Amino acid sequence: MTLRAVIGLAVAIALVLPFLATGCGGGTSTPQAAVDSFLKAIENNDWNAYVGSVLPDNVRRMTDADTKDRKAQFKNIKETHKGMKFKVEYDKKDKNKATVTITAGTIATSDKKSGQKQSMTIAEYKKTTGQYPSIPAEKFKGSWYVNVPMASSDVPPQTQQAPQEAPQPSEAPSPEQGSTPAP
Repeated sequence: MTLRAVIGLAVAIALVLPFLATGCGGGTSTPQAAVDSFLKAIENNDWNAYVGSVLPDNVRRMTDADTKDRKAQFKNIKETHKGMKFKVEYDKKDKNKATVTITAGTIATSDKKSGQKQSMTIAEYKKTTGQYPSIPAEKFKGSWYVNVPMASSDVPPQTQQAPQEAPQPSEAPSPEQGSTPAP
């Protein structure tokens, strides 16, 4: 795998991770289950499950334009996850927050428009970025959700792209390329 492909996949993972956190419409009983639901929603290309796995406040802050843009990105990418292993670390100060780190597995993406396919193991991701991918989770009204930015106003400036700098389809990041360098 070329360095450009590895970097492209790492960027795709970073963009998709926030989307993964928006899984199955109602939260789950554990942080790991929330991330698992998020990833399954992405793999199944199920927008409603994806949004349902994300912290409700994050989804509510989305504008119509945010929803249209995110949904278009989401629908353009096909992603599969194999052999995923997780490590959950609860926040020492707030038991309603946790970080779920992906410690093993393989993520493969395919851009439906360009046909470009990429695959990366979590070990390759760590070697390239220096850290494992991780997804924050938060408990809300008794259920766990992924806590990823969905509204453009919530995305840190360094990860937002100006419209004139949008990547070409062959370089476009996948929805799984969330804001995390590491789940």
